[in-house]
Amino acid sequence: MEYKNTIFLPKTNFEMRANLPSKEPKILEEWNKKNIFKKLRERSKNREKFILHDGPPYANGHIHMGTALNKILKDIVTKFHQMNNKDSIYVPGWDCHGLPIEWKIEEEYKKR
Repeated sequence: MEYKNTIFLPKTNFEMRANLPSKEPKILEEWNKKNIFKKLRERSKNREKFILHDGPPYANGHIHMGTALNKILKDIVTKFHQMNNKDSIYVPGWDCHGLPIEWKIEEEYKKR
């Protein structure tokens, strides 16, 4: 007996796998044809602003689930404010100081 037959699962038209690598380019192409982003920016023009300045990514570490969660939550917050009639802008940060990279280079040269 299969367990899925023992519980009431909702019926849905959603596929079991999202298959995003093949679907996302088509969705983005459609949005570009319709100028979705441009229209969104134009409609928001005179509204109260909500600006999220993101901090810099870490150049000295690998991407992990915490990184993904951080970006997803910030995306949710900016979209929430946009949907609540604000001019919501996400400004990505960048590590222009490069200190972690400089430390790594120093460590390499000290070894020699």
